[in-house]
Amino acid sequence: MFIVAATDDNLGLAPDSVALYEKWRLANKSVELHMYAKGGHGFGMRKNNLPTDHWIDRFAEWLDLQGFLKK
Repeated sequence: MFIVAATDDNLGLAPDSVALYEKWRLANKSVELHMYAKGGHGFGMRKNNLPTDHWIDRFAEWLDLQGFLKK
């Protein structure tokens, strides 16, 4: 599982993201968490001149690491 969130998410999802990460980790499942300090909720592909602008690159790296991008 790949999880990405922002600490300043106005829906308060940051703690839930951390808890979900921990549950998957304890279940010995592949999991990666990226928690950004700023980005709010739903930063998606919108450019904000923040580190969240590059979350999709981290996701692609994770997909490759998991073997999902191999032909």
